[in-house]
Amino acid sequence: MQSEQFQDVLQSIPVMSPEQITILHKTLSPPLDSYDKQEVSGQSRLLERLKYYFDQNPVCPHCHSESVKRWGVHAGHQRYRCKQCQRTFNALTKSPLAHLRVRDKLDQYLECMDGSTTLRPAAAKCGVSLNTSFHLRHRLMAVVESDAYGQLSGILEEDETFFRESHKGQRKLEVPARKRGGMSARKKLAGVQDGSAAPVKKIPVMVACDRNHHVVDAVLKHVCTEELTSHLSGRVQAGSTMCLDGHMSHDSLAEKLNVTVKTLVTNAGQYVKEGIFHIQTVNAYHSELKRWINGFFKGVATKYLSRYLGWKRYLKTREKTLTFSEESFLDQISIRWAKQHLV
Repeated sequence: MQSEQFQDVLQSIPVMSPEQITILHKTLSPPLDSYDKQEVSGQSRLLERLKYYFDQNPVCPHCHSESVKRWGVHAGHQRYRCKQCQRTFNALTKSPLAHLRVRDKLDQYLECMDGSTTLRPAAAKCGVSLNTSFHLRHRLMAVVESDAYGQLSGILEEDETFFRESHKGQRKLEVPARKRGGMSARKKLAGVQDGSAAPVKKIPVMVACDRNHHVVDAVLKHVCTEELTSHLSGRVQAGSTMCLDGHMSHDSLAEKLNVTVKTLVTNAGQYVKEGIFHIQTVNAYHSELKRWINGFFKGVATKYLSRYLGWKRYLKTREKTLTFSEESFLDQISIRWAKQHLV
């Protein structure tokens, strides 16, 4: 294969659907499978696969130059040196999996990334401490945090939901600790007026999805047209139909994204237009997301919210074709790694 054709294949990897990724993996040459089966000096299948992908087209993680050369082996990792910036690196440099100490536990921990295992059972299953379980989860979540699966198309829906600001796990709080459960809006307002309670900050989260389980989400600073456009630009196919509620920040999205907008005034009881246009799919996703984060995990720290959104987004894309499996997660991490180094 010529170099230009190979680059075209690599550039198409980031926008592949999960189904296409599975097909790609099945058609890969036998050497990749041999990497999966061998156990070289305690290395995990995941790390061996990442090194295999990197070796096919090494790119400097510091300056993104492709002009590199091999520079010896250290601790079982092939090292490279960039001819442009003169810095050395290996396949994991500047990735969330760099400097990982419990490599022999990584493959086993992948089985606990099915979205139905909390930290303590995962730690017990893998024979690691609670602190190590936490760090393994967050390293793996960081890999898929900003994954994208092509564009939203056809009929899509967009709406915002809100999560309470959380400082879960923080040792030194700058604000008084809040008891789980909160209070009603009426009691909260009364407490704020007499000084006995502080207002609860809400964190907006934007979710857009189409009818094919493709999801785009983001943690927002404010619900405004500029932020919504920045997260949706390039992620929505031109000519699609977008279903929105009557929030003022949605007024100019049609022009900015080149889509047809169907506005539903839910406050007036308008939930469906023309029998097919509604925002019930995205609202159902909101409910599922909140049950997962606030119910199953008992809340997550606001600073990690985007990671959990990415993890849930990955799990959601698998519902259409496959259930969660260690093999599919290995594929996705490898593809995410490839995209990261092509940017």
